Amino acid sequence: MINYYHILGVAFNATEVEIKAAYKSKAISFHPDKHDGDKNMEELFKQVNEAYQVLSNPYKRSKHDMMLKYGASVNTTVTPTYRRQYPPQSRKYYTPAMSNLKATAYAFLFAFTIALIMKTGMYIADEYMAREKAELLAGRRSIFDQVKSAHQQGDLGQSLQLLSDMGYFWSEEQDMKDFKDYLLDEIKDIGDQMLADGEFESAISHYDMLKDYSVSNTITYMKKMAVAYQGMGDVGKALEVYQMMHLYGYRTTTFYLEMGMLYERGMRDLNQALNYYQIGANLASSEYEITIGSAYPIVINANMVPASHYHIYMKVAETHLKLKEYQEAVEAVAWTKEIWTDSLLQYSIEAKSLQALGRSSAMQNVVAHAQSIDPDFSIEKDLFDR
Repeated sequence: MINYYHILGVAFNATEVEIKAAYKSKAISFHPDKHDGDKNMEELFKQVNEAYQVLSNPYKRSKHDMMLKYGASVNTTVTPTYRRQYPPQSRKYYTPAMSNLKATAYAFLFAFTIALIMKTGMYIADEYMAREKAELLAGRRSIFDQVKSAHQQGDLGQSLQLLSDMGYFWSEEQDMKDFKDYLLDEIKDIGDQMLADGEFESAISHYDMLKDYSVSNTITYMKKMAVAYQGMGDVGKALEVYQMMHLYGYRTTTFYLEMGMLYERGMRDLNQALNYYQIGANLASSEYEITIGSAYPIVINANMVPASHYHIYMKVAETHLKLKEYQEAVEAVAWTKEIWTDSLLQYSIEAKSLQALGRSSAMQNVVAHAQSIDPDFSIEKDLFDR
């Protein structure tokens, strides 16, 4: 028998909160959209949904627990029997004794009775399951009526909540699944329009609805929530959303760049900003080593990397400069100059750092090289991205 506790990875006495949290985590991990339609992941995703539907329903969970505790398998092993060999008789034909005939008849009758009982039992079980399924589908149809009623009254949150609590849809419920997809798109479109119109609080309320029920797009909606909080001037809330994204396992170079900029521009915390910039830069470098090899510093060029990598490397160097960590700033651009050979920003950072270190000759060489790219280059010109 399937153990739904094992599928969700929770204890037998897990609370509803623990079961729901485990379900969300597993659903995010196994969602087919995150695995390019991998059939194995799709099957795992269905099992997780099925496990949650049982364990989140007190009645179904009770039945499941009883089956786990008292269920037993039937031993179907048949012990072979051997016919007794009789010595040759003087008679031409052997006539079985009456007692043997009776035993054979009783055995046949017993086997026939058992088979009939099993067949009848299977028929009754099938009928019971069919009735139980019909009752279940009827109950779910009643809930769907409430869903449509809430939608008509404009309560999109309640409509989505009721639909999502229904979990995985049966083949007979394709219209319910289609309605849920439509509802998710409707809420997203309204949220996007409100965000564009500067109605940040309303936009946040719509994205907040979606992040728990649209598993494959959770991170997208959380990022939009962070943008809305920034629009409201609440950087602290935006950072909370980003930290939650990190807990969800979202780790990209762009993520760490945005996180660092929130600390730098919103919180005016350069040290924490540098920490996230450096994590992002290290992540980018590790990607090069995995895809290109340990010789990536001498092989890589600007056409091989995304623009976000350039920005995060420059942010590391720029933040070192702002923190007056001049030698670290020089070292930060030491190898990037070989990738982005025409980037004036890194030459500006290097020249200012060398000037602060009192290395005038080296600083003049950097300025001369930068001016060979752009004659208007000047160390006094502020090239930092504000």
